[in-house]
Amino acid sequence: MGDNLRRKVLHMFKKLHRTRMNAFRDDENALKVVRAKINEEYKKYKNVQNTAAIEELNKFAEEVEHEVRTTVIQAVETEPGKFALRITPDTQLLDNVPYKDEQSNSNTSNKTDINASISKGEKNK
Repeated sequence: MGDNLRRKVLHMFKKLHRTRMNAFRDDENALKVVRAKINEEYKKYKNVQNTAAIEELNKFAEEVEHEVRTTVIQAVETEPGKFALRITPDTQLLDNVPYKDEQSNSNTSNKTDINASISKGEKNK
């Protein structure tokens, strides 16, 4: 493995651990579990020699780090039944838009139209 590629892999390894420390701050159990998982994954692939495969694995690690950094939100219980959210500056905040099933609404209106047509047809008999 080239020196530059090795440096990139080590940088990503450290970045994953820094992100872990920030995302799961003060949660000893989560910190321990995620640390073990990161180390396990890196040990599993430590003997890979193919440069393209290493670059692909490193890209995957970058995507995982980005996902954890931008989507994990901690909920901390402040009082029984009340929680405070720990949102970092990197957390992606999206608009909360209510879900509206357009297909169901159109099916409902079609059923109404069909029922009205059937009713009219029965009146004409």
